[in-house]
Amino acid sequence: MNEKNLNIILAVAMVLLLASAFLPLTSIRFVWLPYVFTAAAFLTVIVRILQRVIRRKQKFSLRVRRLFTLEFWSSICYMFAALFLFADPIHSTWLGFLTAGACVQVYASFMIDYQLKKEQKDLKTKKNGR
Repeated sequence: MNEKNLNIILAVAMVLLLASAFLPLTSIRFVWLPYVFTAAAFLTVIVRILQRVIRRKQKFSLRVRRLFTLEFWSSICYMFAALFLFADPIHSTWLGFLTAGACVQVYASFMIDYQLKKEQKDLKTKKNGR
């Protein structure tokens, strides 16, 4: 499996996660929606683990590796949201974990892109400066 395929699987899992979290908030209730949410959350964790395995061979700065770790922890937040969705479906504790995971993921995604571009720019500047 390569990075591109993992990103496609991750995108599908995120859409399923969003749909299965959003539909109950609009009073559309299906019995199987919590199971779809849990499967999507589990799939995000598996994809993040596989991405970490693939990225081990590549050289990244410490900051980028830490941001990749943040992406993994956002998936763990989704798993906690799934746990609370089943353990206490009446309260909205699961929404807190879902929101926390989403915020961490958005931050990490933007910062990874920013940091990689910055490192490429610095590398080009060093090559041209010598």
